[in-house]
Amino acid sequence: MVDSSGGGGSGRMRLRVTGRPVATGSGAHLRRLLDTGPMLRGTFFHPPDPVVAFLYASRADLLRLGALFRLAATSPHSALHVPAPAGPGPMRARTTALLVAREDTGLRPSDWPVLRRVLRRDGTPLRVSAPAPRPTERPDGVRRLADRHPARFVEHAGASFVLARPEILFWMGDSLTAAGESVAADPGIHRRGESYRDDWAGFFDPDRSDEQMHALCVVAADPIFHRARWQRRHAADA
Repeated sequence: MVDSSGGGGSGRMRLRVTGRPVATGSGAHLRRLLDTGPMLRGTFFHPPDPVVAFLYASRADLLRLGALFRLAATSPHSALHVPAPAGPGPMRARTTALLVAREDTGLRPSDWPVLRRVLRRDGTPLRVSAPAPRPTERPDGVRRLADRHPARFVEHAGASFVLARPEILFWMGDSLTAAGESVAADPGIHRRGESYRDDWAGFFDPDRSDEQMHALCVVAADPIFHRARWQRRHAADA
């Protein structure tokens, strides 16, 4: 599903998605949904309960998600749609579909009933190219922008929306890529099959109030790196 110019997330990444044209309210710039379909089957988004959300994803999915967030950051006409997986997630908590877009697309959570109908129609297979990541350390000007204009999280009718300015979405994408690149060398994931990577504190609510989501915890959950799993399989084959 993914064709990358490099061995990991360090270069431009090309991904296969399904483009679905949409027509939203007047004044909106949104023209299409980029639907990931089953590509991110190892990704589970748990909305906040009450103020902290969790994103569980495999290493490969973190790298893909990082690229897709950057793609959403560069397009004022596209929104990213990550379906909710059919099966249960790693947490005993509900999961939702995730929609990501620049705030200037005009995407509104109240558009979700219309977008759900769009997702049932045939779409156009696309191969999209996402920008290469940047270092996750940002200059003070971008950090001040995040403080003044934090990302917005809204849950509506069983879907979760992340809406932000382009610079913030790009930064989020770079954070996901960095999380994915760090997985293989993390000792925790070798012991338990999962590892906490980041909390995105400050992207959504710099003041950390109790009235809205103020952190999104990114957890790498990738059994392929779990040594005990391979040891059990080796013992069973012996």
